[in-house]
Amino acid sequence: MAADTSADRGGILAVDSFGTLGKVWLGFLGLLILGGAVAWFQQIQLGLAATGMRNVFSWGLYIMLFVLFVGLSAGGLIISSAPKFFHSDKYESLARFGVLLSLGCIAVAGLMILPDLGRPGRIYQFITSPDFRSPMVWDFAIVLLYGLFNVGYLWLLTRRDLAARGSSLALGVKDTIAGRKRDRKLAFWSAAFALPLAVMLHSVTGWIFATQMGRGDWFSPLVAPTFIAKALVSGLGLLLVAAIAADRLTNFEFDAELRTRLGKFLGVFLAIHVVYLLAAERLPHAWASNFEFWAITSGFLIGNTSYFWLWTVVGGAIPIALLAIPSLRKQAWAVFVAGGLAVFGVVFEGVRLIFVGYESVNISLAPGVSVGDYGGLGSTIWAVTGVYTPTLIEIVVSVGLMALGALIVTLGLRIVPVQSKSVSEPTMTDGGVEK
Repeated sequence: MAADTSADRGGILAVDSFGTLGKVWLGFLGLLILGGAVAWFQQIQLGLAATGMRNVFSWGLYIMLFVLFVGLSAGGLIISSAPKFFHSDKYESLARFGVLLSLGCIAVAGLMILPDLGRPGRIYQFITSPDFRSPMVWDFAIVLLYGLFNVGYLWLLTRRDLAARGSSLALGVKDTIAGRKRDRKLAFWSAAFALPLAVMLHSVTGWIFATQMGRGDWFSPLVAPTFIAKALVSGLGLLLVAAIAADRLTNFEFDAELRTRLGKFLGVFLAIHVVYLLAAERLPHAWASNFEFWAITSGFLIGNTSYFWLWTVVGGAIPIALLAIPSLRKQAWAVFVAGGLAVFGVVFEGVRLIFVGYESVNISLAPGVSVGDYGGLGSTIWAVTGVYTPTLIEIVVSVGLMALGALIVTLGLRIVPVQSKSVSEPTMTDGGVEK
């Protein structure tokens, strides 16, 4: 772990300057972003026919990743803001880092909407002529508000340290004791606003699926609560992975006791999400489809796709086992692996969600629905089941957007003081009054 070389009153910059490895990383991200931009330009020229999406599968990789990164952002902000609201200074060292990570994720999520639109130039119509009956309008609005809030919240948490460093990003704010006291009070109220905003963000995303009455596997009141649960799992998992990596590679300091405590929280979140909410979702479906004991048990315990097993076993059972053993939970590698597997599991839960909703067409009788693509003589334009495989263009565009999010976080570690010199500053009581 690198030594702290930051100014006495200016907080800690995780990256003082980019060395050879840092410059190679920035160059690598730049190439990925450039490749994504070229691929998106090609998609605009060819239309959505350049993707694997068709009439049956109208949502694909872009929406899968949109849901994932909305959850990562919401979960990260909840984990970062809850301690501030509930007056705990034990997690203060992660607050700014968590908000920066949340900002990078919501930037990726918001941009994922653009390539999914056939005519991205018309996105302004979300504002000029919104159809308030559409949950997508509400989701667009909450994502935009949430992204702007992240920028303002991160600036609020760091502006006094930026002023102490003489940074122009302080926007004229002075570093004074009275100013820091005011900012602690404002941070309390910002956290009070951040928590319901983050819950609202992913709940609205869940309701986009839950309001699709024609798709029985989505039409459920459990969708929004499940989305919040997986946001907590994936957000905390990513926060742990990123914080452990930053602790090893930069000046950022991640206390071992805090890491162990958060690992325990992740284990609890995983158990609630993968065990309880999974049972609450699958048991009614299994019971409705079968009336014999073993048929019900099989429908309940056995998933119908490989994505189910990647989620529940690789992304659920294995990290729970790692975090349930106290001796392992104290090891950085175990928490790192568990966090990574938790995010991995949520990725494939999202894949499963899309495929379960789209692979079966509601019109089960021939000829079905048009796939929107003619494959030549001997082929048919009709289908009663859906097939989707993302194309190379979709993959390159998605990787480019994710690289942009990584670039935001990387530059943030260089520009923004992600930790205060004094991480045990006074907390606020209810109403923002200093203890």
